[in-house]
Amino acid sequence: MSLDTMKQNTLTPQIKLSDRIQYNASNCKLIDNETGKSIGSLKIGSHSIQDIEIFWGKGGLMAVLQSVNGVIYFGLPGSKIQVGGTTLELTGEFGDFKNHQICHPQVKSIDTVQTQSTQAMILGAGLATRFERISGNTTHYSKPAIPLIGKESVISCLASHIALHGYKNLYINTYFKPESLKASLADRSTDTPKPDTVLYIDEAAPSGTAGALRKLLTEKDYTGWLDTSKPLLVAQGDSVTDADFSALMNAHIKNNALVTMGCQLVADEDVNKFGILVTDKSGADQVSGKIIGFQEKPSLEEAKSRMGNTGFYIFSPKAFPLIKDIYIEKQTESGKPNEEFELDFAQHVFPGLLKRIEQNPELGIFWAEQMHCYWSDIGNPKQYISSIRDIYSGKLGIKLPANAEQYYQYGIIYWHGAQAASQKENALLEGHVVVASRFQA
Repeated sequence: MSLDTMKQNTLTPQIKLSDRIQYNASNCKLIDNETGKSIGSLKIGSHSIQDIEIFWGKGGLMAVLQSVNGVIYFGLPGSKIQVGGTTLELTGEFGDFKNHQICHPQVKSIDTVQTQSTQAMILGAGLATRFERISGNTTHYSKPAIPLIGKESVISCLASHIALHGYKNLYINTYFKPESLKASLADRSTDTPKPDTVLYIDEAAPSGTAGALRKLLTEKDYTGWLDTSKPLLVAQGDSVTDADFSALMNAHIKNNALVTMGCQLVADEDVNKFGILVTDKSGADQVSGKIIGFQEKPSLEEAKSRMGNTGFYIFSPKAFPLIKDIYIEKQTESGKPNEEFELDFAQHVFPGLLKRIEQNPELGIFWAEQMHCYWSDIGNPKQYISSIRDIYSGKLGIKLPANAEQYYQYGIIYWHGAQAASQKENALLEGHVVVASRFQA
C-alpha cells in the first residue's frame, strides 16, 4: 500500500456546520436546532473525503463534500452521497429518478428572425448570494459561467440563443469571478450559433442592475460601443430559456414602445418571488398591455397582477438619453453628485421612465409583452437542478450533447469530467446531487 493510499484511508475530514445544525456523532443524526427535528444523517468512516460543510444559506439547506481528488459533491434535501466510508443523507422529497430517461428533443426552429437590431446586453456581474456554494469560492465559478448543457455554461447557452435571433453583437458586464465567465464564452462548441462580437464591461465594483447600460451611455471608455440609433435587448445572465426574442422585438416595434418588458404569468405561490407588472390588458391576448405600475415581490394579498418580470427588456433609442437623465437625477439626490451611483432597473430606471411617459405620452408606451416560453432564472440551487432536469427531459427544444449520459444520469448532474472522477471514487449518489469540479484557467 502506497503512502498516499494510507493517508487517504486514514483521513479525518474537517466538518463545518452552521449554527442552526447540530450533529450527534453517537447516532449519526443531523438536527435542526430551530425545530428540533432530524434533517438527515452523517456517517463518517475511512474514506477520501477531506471537507464536509452542511449549512442553511439563502438558497436553503445544502451539504458540500470535497474529496482529496478534487471532486465536489453538492447535496440538497432528498439527496444521498456515499463516498468511501462516508455517507451523508438529507431528508426531503425529490421524486423517483432511478428510471429517468434522457429525451433528445426536436430542436425548435425560428419562423422569423428579427432584423431591427443586432445588439444585446447580458447582465453577468451579480454576486449570486442565494446560489452558494455551487458558484463562488468553492468552485471559483461565477453563476452565469456554471455548466448547464454538457460543456456549455448558462451564459454561453443564452448567448447562443440570443445570436439565433439576430442579435450578433453582445455587451456583457462582469464583476464576480470574471475569468470563468469569459472562459465559458471562449470555449464554445463548433456547432452552436455564436455572436459576431462580445465586448466586456469589467466592473471594479457593483454598479447596480442598470449600471452597465449607464456606463455605455455616459463613460468615455465605452464611447462608440452602443449604437444609439438602434434598439437594445437586455437579458439576465442567469436565465435558462427558449424565449422568442424575435417576437419580443417585433412586439416592441409594432407598439411603438419606449420600453418593452417580457413577462409571464406566475403561480400564486411564486408571486412574492418576482417583480410584478400591472398592465391595462390592452393587448390582443388581454394579458399584455401598457404598464401602469410595478410591485416588487408583493405578497399574494397585495399583488395586483400575476404578471412576473422575466428580466428580458428592449429599450428604444429614445430611452437612452432619458436613462442618462435618471442617473444624473438619482446621483444628485444621493448627496454625492461626484461619486458613482448604483443604478437599478426596478428601483430607479423603470419608475423614472414611467413617470416621464405619463408627463409626455409622445415618448412612446411602456409595454409588457406576455412570452410563451420556458423561463427559469436559476436563482438558487434547487432551480438550477430543476432547469437541468427539464432540459434533459426535452422540455426546452434545445439540442443536447451526443454523450448526454456523461452529464446527466438518473437525475444526477455531472460537470465536465466529473462523472469519470466520481466513478473512480466509487461514489453512490441519489436524489438532488450536483457533482462538480473547480474552475481552472
